[in-house]
Amino acid sequence: MNYLLILVTTAMGSLAPLAFAYAHGGVGSGDDGGTGLFLIYGLVLAGVAGLIIYRKWIRAGQSPEQRTLKRSLKDFERALETCLTQLQNAEDYPNECGLTETERRERLASAASIRAQIERAKAGLAAI
Repeated sequence: MNYLLILVTTAMGSLAPLAFAYAHGGVGSGDDGGTGLFLIYGLVLAGVAGLIIYRKWIRAGQSPEQRTLKRSLKDFERALETCLTQLQNAEDYPNECGLTETERRERLASAASIRAQIERAKAGLAAI
């Protein structure tokens, strides 16, 4: 998706009028720059419409269950990363981010639970 944004931005920059321009598209040399700006706005609008249509087309190929499982998988991975980061910070910086032994055990249990949920979500995606 980032490549599409880069392509649209590059196309807009290459199609921009090369004459000196004032604010709001007023061209300084007396030429009419409205046609060029109209073309640029048209390309931007077509790019946004194309992106929306592309995303709808991609989503049409997935069932709601797949989308739900993918979304929950991303949430589980984010939660696991947070738990592991907290544990690593507690080890690296014990004075600033130290955890008590109870908190550390809770984080380890949470990480194990989240890993099990991730495996179930991946198995569910593979089954669909």
